[in-house]
Amino acid sequence: MIGSLRNNFGAWRNRFVNDASFRHLVRASFFSLLIRVAGLGTGFLVTVITSRFYGADALGIVSICIAILSFASVIGKLGMDVALMRYIAELFTLGNFAAIKHVYLKSFRFIVPVCIVITIILYIFSPVIAGSIFHKPHLSGLLKINSLFVLPLVILLVNSESIRGLHRIRAYTFLQTSAVSIIATILLIFSLAFYTDRFVPVSIQFISITIASVISIVLFYKLIEWNKHGKVAVIDSRKLIRTSSPMFITTIMQLVMTWGGTLIMAAYYAESEVGVYNAIVRISTFTNISILAINSIASPRIAAAFASGKSAEMKKLSMEATQLIFISSIVVFLPLFFFPHLVLSVFGKDFTGNEFSLELLLAGQLFVSFSGLASQVLNMADREKNLRNNAVIAAVFNITACFILIPPYGILGACISQVIGMVVWNTLCIYSVKKKFGFLTFYRPGKL
Repeated sequence: MIGSLRNNFGAWRNRFVNDASFRHLVRASFFSLLIRVAGLGTGFLVTVITSRFYGADALGIVSICIAILSFASVIGKLGMDVALMRYIAELFTLGNFAAIKHVYLKSFRFIVPVCIVITIILYIFSPVIAGSIFHKPHLSGLLKINSLFVLPLVILLVNSESIRGLHRIRAYTFLQTSAVSIIATILLIFSLAFYTDRFVPVSIQFISITIASVISIVLFYKLIEWNKHGKVAVIDSRKLIRTSSPMFITTIMQLVMTWGGTLIMAAYYAESEVGVYNAIVRISTFTNISILAINSIASPRIAAAFASGKSAEMKKLSMEATQLIFISSIVVFLPLFFFPHLVLSVFGKDFTGNEFSLELLLAGQLFVSFSGLASQVLNMADREKNLRNNAVIAAVFNITACFILIPPYGILGACISQVIGMVVWNTLCIYSVKKKFGFLTFYRPGKL
């Protein structure tokens, strides 16, 4: 394999020089990757500061609140964020800003009432969630405050996807991956001089989400020159809902696989254990630091190739993206996998002793990078229902494993469950792409 990788380095270098399309993919992905690195770096710094200066339980509190907000925001978005990205991308190509304004406002006629209802439900039932579900009644007041930030988070996420539809990939990457963590890092560093209460980090997360949400509004309005355009109706409500509904279910299932372990951990273990588990998850995601950057560039091009009936171009783009993802991932994977104790010791003494759990998650993340952009190929090629079905099956495997493994094994059980979800999800997506389009998306040394 090492020999094949060495040969591929030479082949990639030659292709970068001679293939303009590949060169554009690499360059565009690189700049998005830099922003993504800034986001992951500051997110890592937030985790380190929180764990070392406020304690593992403070990190657990942040994890519980963000997990609840994440689930609530997915319901609140109704899948409109990805649907908006698609429609805005089409309308932007036509230069129809009045139609963009119309479809954007139409989506929020659904989003805002749903978010308000979710906020009211979470606020009223916060004592039940804290006491009966998580067995942590002392968090009841905090969860009430947490419920107030559903709409700001939804606005941030919807606006970032809308900006992606405008082909402003760097702005999208900043809002989607970096804005909250950069703001939180600045505020946390400042707060160290004045506050030591364990609820400070989660309060800073709330403030950061709100500030990032405001930034996203200002940026989107500026990019489409909001005041210069009227509204032109081109997409009715039924079409918008029909497009968003499969994406809505898919996103919920993905979120279940991402945060389900955290919430189930919170029901059985102390906040400190939840914090340690989420720190391990955050470290493992460094392996796939390049996926979002490459995906944000490759996905629209895959969609364009599909729309033009160019299956060979779809395969070429998919393989190029997979190669870039894998080679960037393996470089990060190796030091993290072989020096887990050193990595965990950065967070403090409460985190060491979980080296095997970290190695397990790293192996799962490497499998994800090995699998390429199979899910995105389905999403960009009008196979949302296949993607939805795959997500449901993977989520069932993941949550079943969580309920079986977390009570007796804690952090290790959560990590095993996470890996099961990753493997099932990516394997099903690879199979679906092969069945529908006739090519494999996973990395194969020597295949260009």
